Amino acid sequence: MHWLRENRNWLLFAVTVLSGLGAVGVAVVGLFTTLSVLLTGGPILGIVAGTVFGSLALFGLCVVFGVRLVTSLAASASLPKSQRVADGLGRLERFVPPLSALGLADRFEPPEPTVEERREALTQRYVDGELSEAELEARLRTLLDEEDDERDTPSARAVADERAVAEAGRDGRDRGTDRGERERETEER
Repeated sequence: MHWLRENRNWLLFAVTVLSGLGAVGVAVVGLFTTLSVLLTGGPILGIVAGTVFGSLALFGLCVVFGVRLVTSLAASASLPKSQRVADGLGRLERFVPPLSALGLADRFEPPEPTVEERREALTQRYVDGELSEAELEARLRTLLDEEDDERDTPSARAVADERAVAEAGRDGRDRGTDRGERERETEER
């Protein structure tokens, strides 16, 4: 069973190609058989019906296994992650419910940033002047608390970030350390 799982895509490819070749082969043999019956005279209906039925059955198998091969390859492919694409696919899945079985929105959703990535983003925002020193310290404290906390859910992180911004905003504005405000005041003068 393990071997089948590892070689699933190759097996699907082989079955798709073989059923496609079989459909073409049955159609060609049926065509020649029909021509020979027409030339020699005989019952043609049975030959044509068998040829058409056999070709359509094999072609149907080719299509079914081909679609399964494409979905299997798409599932194992490394797709770029984009929140915008994931949101669009999520809306599409709500409008067309059978698409939700494919789980496309989940495949395109970017992973949550790690604590290190979030720390680097905060530091960059501080360097760019978007955060005051007090806001940076408050958010870094919150980030360290989250790192220690095993409950790292997106909703808890959002609440913690809002709380840190509110606390840092109060502290920074009371002492006049908000860089954005200072820059605006300087521009107004």
